[in-house]
Amino acid sequence: MASHGAWLIDLDGVVWLSGQPIDGSVAAIEQLRANEVPLLFVTNNSAPTTEQLLHRLERAGISAGEHEVLTAAQAAASLVPKDGVAVCIADGGVRQALEQRNVHIVNGGEADAVVVGWTTTFSYDTLATAASAVRSGATFIGTNADPTHPTPTGLMPGTGAIIAAVEVASGVPAIYAGKPGEAMAALVRARVGAISMVVGDQVATDGAFAHRLRVPFTLVLSGVDQRAHDEVLTTSCLAEAVSLWLEKQ
Repeated sequence: MASHGAWLIDLDGVVWLSGQPIDGSVAAIEQLRANEVPLLFVTNNSAPTTEQLLHRLERAGISAGEHEVLTAAQAAASLVPKDGVAVCIADGGVRQALEQRNVHIVNGGEADAVVVGWTTTFSYDTLATAASAVRSGATFIGTNADPTHPTPTGLMPGTGAIIAAVEVASGVPAIYAGKPGEAMAALVRARVGAISMVVGDQVATDGAFAHRLRVPFTLVLSGVDQRAHDEVLTTSCLAEAVSLWLEKQ
């Protein structure tokens, strides 16, 4: 490890919006690398696979390794027993993470777990399948509780909205794996040592995650939360956060 602790950086609303880099974000990451600061991109977006995220980073002009990417999909999969059975209501990232744990994915019936994450194919039928499996005793795991997702044209419904439907239909609250959950925190602790900063665009998730890890937090106003908060350091974007931090080193 370098002399600096790692920076845990969110992606959506911090590095990019729907894959479009936010002004200054790429240069800010280059600054951190030039100062030998370890990086870990920690995202609650469970839809893309690791390879897809690495490709998106590369396309944005950011070089990263597989060990530098951590997702809510991986956190959710870590809560499912290895070689277990799961109903998966989610896109490719969650399916990949489950398969890496040799979890058998089924379309319904008895299962060890029901894992619900981001998907654009959510329907009444998938809602009924998930709720039925949960009522039959499967552990209900949600990748993350984010109610909205930032895009260049504004906020869109997030994974939390999908999970809420299953909670209402099944009568069972989900166990949330992503930020600020303990499952994600455990994966972070396994990846990095000291942590210098958590950067995110939501106090309720990223800020609470920093609190769980007992490390500093910077809120950027380029994503979901666009209101300044007195209790945290607030910056307009990642570039400003990096610049302020480097000035103090």
